[in-house]
Amino acid sequence: MAEIRVVVGSTYGNASLIADDCTDQLKRLGHQATLLSNPTYEQVALNPDVILICTATIGQGEVPVNLQPLYDDLSSRQPDFSGVRFGLIALGDSSYETFAEGGKQMNELMHDLGAKPVGQPLFIDSCETPDPDEAAAQWIDQWSVKL
Repeated sequence: MAEIRVVVGSTYGNASLIADDCTDQLKRLGHQATLLSNPTYEQVALNPDVILICTATIGQGEVPVNLQPLYDDLSSRQPDFSGVRFGLIALGDSSYETFAEGGKQMNELMHDLGAKPVGQPLFIDSCETPDPDEAAAQWIDQWSVKL
């Protein structure tokens, strides 16, 4: 089973709640999962196996404030993530032009660092998904099998 670091980007708590549920679900599925609500470079970049990013988008399409320092550190330090696998759950509202842009930025950064995606990212649209927790749980079931 995999050792997974669940990285959270949340402002109003929705992404944090989903990440918490995903962490519990991954543990029930037999994985080692650690929730990082205020992720630091050291927690994420040193010997990672699998990273699951669960993030919202704020403002005009920015990464949430609690995730921005990690994003900046990873962007500037450019660690070699060629041996890292990752997944992405991005929350957003499609009535905005910048739908899930925070998640898209994190996804692009992980690719730039050489990380390998596990399956397709999950984009949860608050306009179309009445139960985001259920959508994330279904995705985790499928995603975790690919690890």
